[in-house]
Amino acid sequence: MRSMLQRDEQAVSAAVATVLMFGGVLSIIAIMMVSMIPVIEELEGSVERHDMSAQMSLLAHQTSALSEKGMPGDSTSIELIPVDGSLEWQHLQSGMWYAATWHEDMSFRMRGALDFDDELEVRHPETANTALCIDDLRLGPNNPYYYTIPAWADKVLFTVAPGLAIPLGPVDVEVLETGEVTDTIQLRVDGMHEMNASSQELFTLASSHELNVFVERGIGGSTLVSPNDASPIDGTGRSWSVPLPAGTSQLHLIGDDANQISITDESTTATYYALPSGQNQVGVSFTQTIVREAAGVIHVSSSDASRLMVQTTTTENNGITPIPSTDGQFLGHAFVTPSLDGEMVFTNPSDASVTVTWRGGGVSVAPQQRTTFDWPPAGSNGAPIVDAEGDVFLTWRAAPSGEGANTSGVHVLAADDTGARTGQLHTFHVDASIHAQTVQLMRAGQLVDYNLTGATQANGTTFNDDGMTMLNLSEGTSNLVVTDGDTLRVTRLSGENGLHHLQHDGEERCLSIGVEASGWIAMSLPWTTMSGRGEIDVKNAWRAGTHPSSMQITLIGGNDRSTHATIGTVWGFHLSRLAYGFSSSILGMEVAYSGGAVLTNHPEFEAFVVVPPSDRGGPGPRFAATIPALHPTADSTTGAGSMHLDIELVDRSSLASTTAYEIRRGWSEPYGTAIATASADGLESSEDWTIYPGRIDLLTDYVGWVPDPSYGTSEAVWHTNGEAIQFTLQLSSLNVHMTEAIS
Repeated sequence: MRSMLQRDEQAVSAAVATVLMFGGVLSIIAIMMVSMIPVIEELEGSVERHDMSAQMSLLAHQTSALSEKGMPGDSTSIELIPVDGSLEWQHLQSGMWYAATWHEDMSFRMRGALDFDDELEVRHPETANTALCIDDLRLGPNNPYYYTIPAWADKVLFTVAPGLAIPLGPVDVEVLETGEVTDTIQLRVDGMHEMNASSQELFTLASSHELNVFVERGIGGSTLVSPNDASPIDGTGRSWSVPLPAGTSQLHLIGDDANQISITDESTTATYYALPSGQNQVGVSFTQTIVREAAGVIHVSSSDASRLMVQTTTTENNGITPIPSTDGQFLGHAFVTPSLDGEMVFTNPSDASVTVTWRGGGVSVAPQQRTTFDWPPAGSNGAPIVDAEGDVFLTWRAAPSGEGANTSGVHVLAADDTGARTGQLHTFHVDASIHAQTVQLMRAGQLVDYNLTGATQANGTTFNDDGMTMLNLSEGTSNLVVTDGDTLRVTRLSGENGLHHLQHDGEERCLSIGVEASGWIAMSLPWTTMSGRGEIDVKNAWRAGTHPSSMQITLIGGNDRSTHATIGTVWGFHLSRLAYGFSSSILGMEVAYSGGAVLTNHPEFEAFVVVPPSDRGGPGPRFAATIPALHPTADSTTGAGSMHLDIELVDRSSLASTTAYEIRRGWSEPYGTAIATASADGLESSEDWTIYPGRIDLLTDYVGWVPDPSYGTSEAVWHTNGEAIQFTLQLSSLNVHMTEAIS
C-alpha cells in the first residue's frame, strides 16, 4: 500500500499557490476597502454638506426677506429634509456685533463682551476715555423687560413703546411681588394701564415688550420723556408715546431747528409748527396743553430731532427735571434748555470755577457748588442755549412766586464720574430752606458697597435683595462713593409730589474709565459671570436679567471741548444657531444657520461661508443691515427626521439711523475670520490693496468690507475712502416653531 502512494509536487504547488493567491486577493480587497471607506464617507459627507447647504440657503433667503420687509404677524415656512444627520438648536455658540463711531477720525473696538464672563475690553486711542455705559437689550422671547416700581410710588401708568414694526397681539405684563406673579395684564399697543401703587410695597413689572412707564408721586410733576427712537449719539428723538393721567398736562418740545409737530390721541391728530425766533443763542421751543377726562396715551412726533418734557401738574409748585447736554449726557458744556417758567440750577462738580453764559446773561459757579437763576432769561424768545467753559449739571425746577427752594419733584441724580444716570460718585447739595430730601439708592449691577460722607453719613451693601435703600439727607453737602462693586442709580425725592419716567432695570449701567490709552482697556460687566455654566443656567440668567443676552455698549469720551461726548456704540448679540450635524471621514462636521449666514466646517474643520450675512451698501457711502434673530419656541422639536419650520416676525426695531464715520462687524469664532475674509469680495481687484496690503488708510479705489489688518482678527471694517456713512441698523426678532414634518 505504501509503495502505491505517490506525491504530486505540481499539484501541491498549485494548491498552495491558489491559497496564497486567494489570501492576496483578500488582502488587496481589504486594503482597498480601508482606503476606499474614507473616500466613500467623504463623498457621502460632501453630498450631505451640499444638500443641507442648499436647504439652509433657502432658509437664509426667506428669513432675510421676512426680517427686512415683513410686518409683525407675517410668517413663512420651510421644510428641512436631512440626509442622514440631525438638526438641533444651539444657543451659546454664535455671537456677532456691530460697532459705529460718531465723530471723524475716531475708532471704537470691543472684544470679549460675548464670552459669558464678567469682563470685556475696549479700545479708543484717539482721545480720553471717560466712561462706558451698557444696556441689556433683552433679546429673545423668554427674556422680559423688568421695571422695579419703588415703594414711594402712588400711581403707575404704562404703555407699549412702539418700534418700527409694532406687534399685532396684546403685550403680556406680569405683576411680580417677591418673585411671584400676582396679576397678568394684557396691553394693546395703543392702550394704557393705570395702577394704584400707594397700597403696595415694592413690586416689579415683567413685560414681553418694552414699555414707557411713568411713576407718579402725589399729584405729579415734570419729567423728561425718552423717545421711542432715541439717537445713539445724543438721546434725541422724533417720536414719543406718553401715558398721561386724567386732568391738565403740558407737553414742551425743544430742539435746534424749525419743527413740524403732530399730536395724536385715540381719535384725532393735530399738526403744529414751531419756527425759529431769529435770535442768536436761542433754539426752537413748542408748548401744548392737553386736557383729558380720562387717562390715555398721546403719541407725539416731530420732523426735527428734539427732546420732550411733560408736566402733569401745571398750577402747582411741582416739577424738577435734569436737562441733558447737547452730547446726550447730563454733565456737559452746551445745553438747549426749556423755556418754561421756573428757575435753573447750575451745579459745578469740578475743582475750578466755571462761567456759564446765555443770550444776555451769565453766572459764575464756584467749585463743587451750585447756584440758581430765574428762568427763562428776560427777552429770550424760544429755547435758551446755555454755554459753559467747563462741565456743569443743569436742573430745571418749577418756581412760581420765588419759591423754587420748596419745589416738589422726583428725578434721577446723574453721577459726577460718568455724567450719566448711573455711576460710582454722586454729590448731594441740601439747602436749609429746601423741602425734606430723600434719596433712593438702587444698585445697577449685582454687588455694591457704598459710603456716604459729609453732612449725611451712612454706609451699606446691596446684594441678593431688592437692591433699594432709602436715605434721608441732612443740610449741607454729602458725597456718595461706591467703594466696591458695580454702579448705583440714585433717585432724589423732594417734597410729596413728582413724576418720573422709569427705565427698565438693565438699562444704562455706567462705569467710569478716566484714562487715555493706545491699547486695550479692561473693564468689568456689571452682571454676574456665567463662564463655564451650562445652557440651562445661562438661559435662566438671561431671563432673570442677571446676565445680558444682548447688549448696547456706549463709550463716552473726549471730543473737542467736550469730555462727555458719545464716541461710539457697539451692539452685541447672542444668536440662536440651527445646526445640522453629520459625519464624513471625520466626526463633528456641520452646516449651520445663524444671523442670516450659512456656515460649514466641512471638510476637515475648515471654516467656509456658504451665504454671508445680509447687508446693503451704496450707492455712495451708505450702509444698511437688518439682523434676523431666530428664537425657537419652547416646544420646538429636534432630531434626524424631516422638520417643518414656521417662522413668524414678532418685532422689528431700529438700533441706529444716522451718520457714522467708522463701521465694524465682528463674529464669534470658528467662523469669524472666514466671514471677515469672505465679506471683502472684490478687494483682490484693488490696486492700492495689492501695492499696500493691510494699509486701509491708503485704500482709495475700493468701497466695501475690508478685514481688519490686526493679526488673527475676526473683524471687518466698512471702508468708504474716508467719507461719512449713512448708517442704518435694524434688529428683527423672529419666532420659529420646528416640528416633525408630516409625510
